[in-house]
Parts: sequence; structure tokens; C-alpha cells
Amino acid sequence: MTPKWVVVTGAASGIGEGVARALAQSGFGVVLVDFDRDGLHRVGADIPESVTLACDLTDPDSHARLRDAARSVDAAWGLVNCAGVSQVKHFLLTTDAEWTRILRVNLEGTVRATSAVAEVLADNGGGAIVNVSSISGVVPAALQAPYAASKAGVIGFTTGLAFDLGPLNVTVNAVSPGIVRTPMWDAILDKESAESGVPADDIFAAHVRPIPTGQPQTSEDIAAVCAFLLGPGARSISGETIKVTGGMTTVDFDFHAGAGSTRVGV
Repeated sequence: MTPKWVVVTGAASGIGEGVARALAQSGFGVVLVDFDRDGLHRVGADIPESVTLACDLTDPDSHARLRDAARSVDAAWGLVNCAGVSQVKHFLLTTDAEWTRILRVNLEGTVRATSAVAEVLADNGGGAIVNVSSISGVVPAALQAPYAASKAGVIGFTTGLAFDLGPLNVTVNAVSPGIVRTPMWDAILDKESAESGVPADDIFAAHVRPIPTGQPQTSEDIAAVCAFLLGPGARSISGETIKVTGGMTTVDFDFHAGAGSTRVGV
């Protein structure tokens, strides 16, 4: 039986890697997309039904390359946009170049990948798109104005796109993870640890402690929700944002509970 194929951006590490591996285990073929060639080859080596595409989604030429990659596989069905970058820095110290980089990767890259793959899904008779946003796109944290703006933009884009693609039998939803210890998080923890002298693991535990469930989220948690939204049980779900946070938004969550005064999303 020919598997359905899903394009996953940001697939070389972090949540994107976790999503790609989980989808493969669920029987999907996966088109792995990232600018990190070594990471792509590492992940692709473990997934027999996979195709790798090394490209920078901020490059306009990536649109045609991504569209062609989606067309090259049988039964392209979905897209999961995971590619993203972050930065923890005061707004008044943030340069135009830093703002532009975050918005281009997180928002423009999502739009470009979606434009390329949605065309293929529509030609194939339908499918599903999942955009990975962040809890920061729902409840922004200090020192993350560009990141929060970009992830809120992803949520707005998701809602609007659901109107446009619904008649083409394509659902569009967003997933907003809470605290997932990815390489992005580790970079921030290392910085906080160097500044405070507190071990990175202790800082992370302090960030996690206020979560109602008492535990951080994992890439597997996010992947499970993405897999559901790509499946037949979610065909009537579109234009929604699913928060996978352990209950962070149900209480007066202290985003600055860690040893430092910063927090990074996914």
C-alpha cells in the first residue's frame, strides 16, 4: 500500500525531528526539509520512506524546490511547518536585522512553504496543514517581542488560511507547544546558567515547576497532536489552535519562574 506523504520543515532537529520520526512510525512517508544538511541526512537515514530537501525557506527560490519535492512523491497529503528561530533580548536592544531574521524564518518561511505545498495538496484532492506556533504566540513572555509577534502571526495566518483552503478539502490548524526542551531551549539555559551560576537543569526545573501537570512537554507530545490533525479523525477540525502546554494557560502562570528573567519558546 502506498503511504501518504507529509512534508515536515525544520526536520533536522527539535520538534521538527520529533514530528518527522513520529509520522514515519505512524506509516507516513516524510519529505524532510531543513537548511542543515548533516541533520537531514542523520534523520533521513533512520526513516526508510523519506526524501530530504536541504533549503533555506527565507530564499524565494525555495518555493519552487519545495513544490517540486512535494510533487515528486506519490500521494502527498500534508505539511507540518516546524522551522523556527528565537531570541531572548530586550526590545530596545533588538536590531532591525534581528527582527527581520525572526519574522522571515518563523512567519515568511511558514507562508512560503505553505504556498508551495498547498498547491500540490489541492491538485491531489485535499490534505491537511499543521503550523507549529508557540505558547508565546498566545501569551507572550518578556524579552521575546519579535518571537511572540512571529508566532502570533502564524496563528492569524492559520485561521485566515482555513477559509481559503477549506473549499479545496484542505484543513489548516496550528499547534502551540508550551515548554519543550529543544536545542533552542538549551542555548538559553546555557546562557542563564553562565550568568547566574545555577546549573542549567535546575533552571529548567524552575521554569517547569508552575506548570499544572508538573512536567514539560516533549517533541513526542507535539508530534502526537500533529499526527491526529493529519488523520481522518480531524477532517472537521480547521482554523483551530491546539495548545499543548500542560495547562499553562489555565492558571496565572509565572513565565519568569526560572532562576533568570528569560524564557524561550519552541
